[in-house]
Amino acid sequence: MNDSTVFSNDTLSWQWYMDMVKSWLEDPGAEEFMDLNLTALNMDEAYIVGKADRNVGVYAVSDDCFRCPYELQKSLKEDIEETWVVNTERRATWRVYSGAGDQYISASNTSGMVCQTRPQLGQFGVYRLNVTDECDITTDKEPVDIYMPLLLLLAILLGLWVLYGIVRLIMSRVHHTGKLRYGDKELAIQQRLRALDTFRGIAIVFMIFVNDGAGGYWWLQHATWNGLTAGDLVFPAFLWIMGVCIPLSTKSAFAKGIPRWKIILHVVRRSVIMFVLGMSLNTIYGSNMLQELRIFGVLQRLAVAYLIAAGFYALTAPKYYTPPRGACGQALKDVLSCVWCWVLAAVLLAVHTVITFTVHHPDCPAGYLGPGGKHDDWVAPECSGGAAGYIDRLLLGTSHLYQNSAAMHVYGGLPSDPEGLLGCLTSAAHALFGVQAGATALLQRSHGARAARWLAWALALASAGALLAGFSRDHGVLPINKNLWSVSFVLVTTACCLVLLTFCYMLTDAWKVWNGGPFRAPGLNAIALYIGHSVCAHLFPFHWRIPYMRTHTIRLLEAAWGTALWVIVAHIMAKKKIFITL
Repeated sequence: MNDSTVFSNDTLSWQWYMDMVKSWLEDPGAEEFMDLNLTALNMDEAYIVGKADRNVGVYAVSDDCFRCPYELQKSLKEDIEETWVVNTERRATWRVYSGAGDQYISASNTSGMVCQTRPQLGQFGVYRLNVTDECDITTDKEPVDIYMPLLLLLAILLGLWVLYGIVRLIMSRVHHTGKLRYGDKELAIQQRLRALDTFRGIAIVFMIFVNDGAGGYWWLQHATWNGLTAGDLVFPAFLWIMGVCIPLSTKSAFAKGIPRWKIILHVVRRSVIMFVLGMSLNTIYGSNMLQELRIFGVLQRLAVAYLIAAGFYALTAPKYYTPPRGACGQALKDVLSCVWCWVLAAVLLAVHTVITFTVHHPDCPAGYLGPGGKHDDWVAPECSGGAAGYIDRLLLGTSHLYQNSAAMHVYGGLPSDPEGLLGCLTSAAHALFGVQAGATALLQRSHGARAARWLAWALALASAGALLAGFSRDHGVLPINKNLWSVSFVLVTTACCLVLLTFCYMLTDAWKVWNGGPFRAPGLNAIALYIGHSVCAHLFPFHWRIPYMRTHTIRLLEAAWGTALWVIVAHIMAKKKIFITL
């Protein structure tokens, strides 16, 4: 092999390495392409070069905007080439209309339509649209791979997790330490189910990651209106696991001889503190003007749900529960112990459903469940959120609601608070479903019995929720909707929580092959981490920016960095035995 061959191979290897690094960084490979400035594109944007054989208007509607009219993207004159920028985050349907100039055209209007297409576009790509009697779209420049950074991050995290486990195993074999002595608080933490803290830790870590932007991937954030994304599972998981812990903490208080009235007083005090803290945190992201102060939010919703679920359980739970005799009574003892919680949950869900389909603004249709604005061709533009939005605007005032929802950006319409008043009913039911799971952990002693019941409930609730949603995103009687905290949303997310708890429980408490790391420490200080990450939302080193935050790579790195720092903080607090509760 001569020197030139070796040099050529080295050059090819270096070029392959550079191409790989560029793909990780979402580098388009050039600053300009066909006189188009690629550096002017932001995240999830691409160029379209269009030309038509007649005067036409190019219209589009995103899959994210259900039953919306088509919106004008660009007017093309005969045989004149035009360039414009399109968003590639969600797939869209395009229509080309002959001679059209209106800003919007109804989806039902096909008069003058030349062609229709659903192009598959990618970030930083350059595409050519040629309109004749058909819509012909070709790729002039390939887009970058936006998922390579995410795969790389997952591989790194998995590698660090495996390395951490190996180091812990080696250290446990090398060092033989005596039995540690704990105080009452630390001893209680050692004795309780690891799965609960692990589950709560997963929820709070992912919540921080989602709140930090989740790298700009839409499916890791919240659904715009109907539907369920990964980000939509975080808040209900946090709320549900709060409910799981209610029977355990209440029975512990009974065992210590604490009077029932003191338990209820503690529930009220804790709820008030959470609500006030939530209002304070709202001023970090919103206005602190009293006439514009947002009243409800995440902690406020937790406070109301906790007050109802924990207060009701403390009132109705027997101090000493004796299950009925017989095989049936023993098999259903966990359900029978929470029979009044089931009754309350059913009442709350029924009241929520009745209000949803009967209460409405005089100018709005009864039972409207949409986001208002241009949804369904402006059938109810001022009715955003249906009964939930109407009640919030009526009782709280529009200025005291969340003003920056994704639904407002996509559909227009009026503000509707995703943590408003009506959703408190279904959120309390959410927590009560968690109470049932906690009662199962309390009364069913075998690992198999606990896991089997949790999975059986998951299957039943998921089936019921999917049935209400019509096994679709938008076409069911009660679509899955986090903004409205719909009944189907409660059922389906509770099922997801049951599956995740079973997974954590089998690994950490039943089989003992996982100690819950690195999530257990954040789970021990979940409230502290939530408040801390909210307070430090704009503070270095938890957050930073560079002049061009225009790729998923840099946003993913920033979100992962901030989340990792809070995980480290949680481990330091656990190491120093600092556990903050309300």
